[in-house]
Amino acid sequence: MRGKSFLVCIFLVIFTVSLSGCGGDSVRQAASSAAQSVANTVQSVAELLSGDVTGEVGKTYATQWFEFTIESIEEVSKYAGYTPEDGYVLYDVLITEKGTFDEPSPMGTYDFYMDAPDFYDYVAPMGPLSEEMMPEEFDLAPDQIVEYHMVYEIPADTVGLKLMYTEWDSEDNEGNTFTIPIS
Repeated sequence: MRGKSFLVCIFLVIFTVSLSGCGGDSVRQAASSAAQSVANTVQSVAELLSGDVTGEVGKTYATQWFEFTIESIEEVSKYAGYTPEDGYVLYDVLITEKGTFDEPSPMGTYDFYMDAPDFYDYVAPMGPLSEEMMPEEFDLAPDQIVEYHMVYEIPADTVGLKLMYTEWDSEDNEGNTFTIPIS
């Protein structure tokens, strides 16, 4: 994979340099844009092959069974009337999911978790406090699109917090891990 990525990059450099003398800024901008697009694709493919995907809010990611977009991650002082314990904060995560498998996929609050370097264990979202929150369990049908809130109660002084999802198949084999750092 690295060899192919290197060859693609070399080709893009040669292509961009060859265009630089034949048509001004618009050609250079188009070539630069194309080069960036290919570079992003190569990076995405490399991440998927490695099993680790570092994501960001607002981008859509495809798993084996569904696509998801973390629309927002916000620290909130309360949610649906619930206030965190002293020394803790709440994070409200808005997620959109779309079923892409050919049959319903079991989903629920156990799928997405928070982690940090000093955590002993992962933190799962709270159980539903409102109808807008993700149910503890549900089936995501093919082509069905849902949008839910997940609320996490996290120690206030946490550093290095990240939202994560790890794929597991029916034989408990681990697949890709998607990590979205929280600043």
